[in-house]
Amino acid sequence: MSDQFIQPFIDFKDLVIQNLPSVLIGIIFLVVFIFLGVFFRSVARKRLQKRISDRLLTNFIGRAIFLFMLVFGVVIFLNQIGLGKAAGGLLAGAGVSAIILGFAFKDIGENFLAGFFLAFSRPFSIGDVIEVEALRGRVKALNFRNTHIRTFEGKDIFVPNAMLIKNPLINYTRDGLLRYDFTVGLDYGDDILKASRLMIEILEKEPRIEHNEELKPFVLLKEFGTSTVNIQIFYWVNAINFTSQIAVLQTEIMNKVVTELLREGYSLPADIVELKIYQEGQPIPLQIKPNADSEGIRNELSK
Repeated sequence: MSDQFIQPFIDFKDLVIQNLPSVLIGIIFLVVFIFLGVFFRSVARKRLQKRISDRLLTNFIGRAIFLFMLVFGVVIFLNQIGLGKAAGGLLAGAGVSAIILGFAFKDIGENFLAGFFLAFSRPFSIGDVIEVEALRGRVKALNFRNTHIRTFEGKDIFVPNAMLIKNPLINYTRDGLLRYDFTVGLDYGDDILKASRLMIEILEKEPRIEHNEELKPFVLLKEFGTSTVNIQIFYWVNAINFTSQIAVLQTEIMNKVVTELLREGYSLPADIVELKIYQEGQPIPLQIKPNADSEGIRNELSK
């Protein structure tokens, strides 16, 4: 009885010892292909970076090369240890498996394919500032399943690639230019044209904004408000340095415009609120209630 129980383990040990050389050779092949994958990935990245400035695409191609070499090494390893049929079945059934896994892991497969589309269509590059579904940040990496962006609040967000394909994607830094604007309200009695020329002069003296022929700052009369004539000021900035510096620049420009307008005697009135009481011929219903301070003042005055 004990011999029947021990014999399978003895047979298994003998089988392992008999096949040990094949297993070791298979492991060596697997390790070699892993190192080859790392080597070819590095070579591909270096050569592609000389021809393509987009690091996102080069990194994605490098990962794909490494994955291909890894799969090839696993197939050779299985064939070497006597699982050639399993390796052949793995390759032959790849199409069927892809269909089955596609239904089972629909989201994963969808994001994986979306990663390929993003890598080759290149709507953004590493370092670009993008926004999708109210998520805005700088692109750090594109992986097979998701894209890593870092917001200006310091949050690291991993956005599914399919989300970037399906929804409108805004790239703030693709061409390196962004237009900003703000509104100034002037009094109806002010000289609007003269004030507009003054604001243009202020913007033309600012070296940190764009002054090309097609990107010159300009002003428009936006609307006639309740108590002000609203003037909208437009200017272009270099969006490559899309950080808090742009917000600081806008604050400084707005401060310069307001300071110069006030210095030149222009009024910047607040909204005027008109109260109407529909009780003609009757007193206004106001009542002043005395408090402790008013009683003290009244006593002092009576002395």
